[in-house]
Amino acid sequence: MKIVIAALQRLSANGICAQAVVSELVRRGHEVVWVCNHEFESHDRQDGVEFREIDPRWVDVALARHPGRSAAHTAIVAANRFGMLRSLGTWPLVSKGYSRRVTRAVCEACVGADIVVGAYTQIDALIAAHEAKSRNPRLHYIAWFLDSFVGGYGPRFLSAKQLEERVGRWDRELLDNADVVVSMESARCFHMDRCVNEPWFEKMRFLDLPLLDLHRMVDCSDDPGTPKGVKTIVYAGSLPKGIRSPRFFLNVLSCMPEEPLRVVFVGDAANDDLNAAASSDRRIEIRGRLSHGDAVALLRSADFVLTLGNRLDNMTPSKVFELMALRKPILATYPIDDEPSMPYLKRYGDVLLLDERSDASEAATKLRDFLRMSHEPPTVEELEKNFWNNTPSAFCDLIELLGDK
Repeated sequence: MKIVIAALQRLSANGICAQAVVSELVRRGHEVVWVCNHEFESHDRQDGVEFREIDPRWVDVALARHPGRSAAHTAIVAANRFGMLRSLGTWPLVSKGYSRRVTRAVCEACVGADIVVGAYTQIDALIAAHEAKSRNPRLHYIAWFLDSFVGGYGPRFLSAKQLEERVGRWDRELLDNADVVVSMESARCFHMDRCVNEPWFEKMRFLDLPLLDLHRMVDCSDDPGTPKGVKTIVYAGSLPKGIRSPRFFLNVLSCMPEEPLRVVFVGDAANDDLNAAASSDRRIEIRGRLSHGDAVALLRSADFVLTLGNRLDNMTPSKVFELMALRKPILATYPIDDEPSMPYLKRYGDVLLLDERSDASEAATKLRDFLRMSHEPPTVEELEKNFWNNTPSAFCDLIELLGDK
């Protein structure tokens, strides 16, 4: 089959999810066209995939050219907020010009296609997939909600009721000709409670973040940079202020200075707590941003992998599934009781959960014991049984079933 994927931000968490599905579709022998933004930090191209790139919004271009905490970056963010105010009346459609570019690219890519998948966010991907289906009724259209739309976040100037009314109107327009509407398992209760009378509800299927790729599991090797007898812990991911913090874990490390460890942080070299800890503890290394391949290589070489919990109860760290695919022992902190990755981690089994509200010295005792235990990795069969909806295969099975109709 020829399958068009409209997932616009390749470097986002949603882009990583789309990448997993695209890789599985190519592995199964399908022809895949990926419509996405031209992103200045990404030059890699996947064999077997045709990319149709479009010019992104000006703010994305400007932020790519001025990353970090510069004055230019601050000015760009401020200008974007003003622009968002101007588009308040059309939200979540922010730029009509950009949306037209997306629609044109998707409709052109859909010539001769069997299926088009529009991945939210951004709303423009759904608009484009809806329009492609309108022009060709024989085309199958899947609306893929990796983020919550109904019941999700929006401008703070709109009340919760206004947001729900606004997105409800968009839903009825964009999902009327969808063949399937895929939402995340985390949104099931909301949809069952609030959307059961919507005309598109009967089209819903509930899956989950497709990041547990059972086909990409490989043997892990030691990092030659680690001294003998030293255990390596690797964290890979961002550290957005107010959402995720390494402070508690760093405090725990400080309570066990005698432990022979090498603790590597990949992804954020600007965190103040992390830099302060690294200056006083030689066991801590800060690698900053690396390519996805280099980050995965470090994770594969680790003895233990680390995930830091979110303070937002509806923001599941996508990295947790990549960590599970490594079949390594996982260290995890959580700052709130309903931290969203906790149910997955508990099902995984070989994990140490550390409450960030607890005493650091007590947590250090638990960590020390966990590091010295013997660990038996879960089998591929166990992961497949417990996390099938988190595999790219689950979404690809749905695509193939729809294409066979």
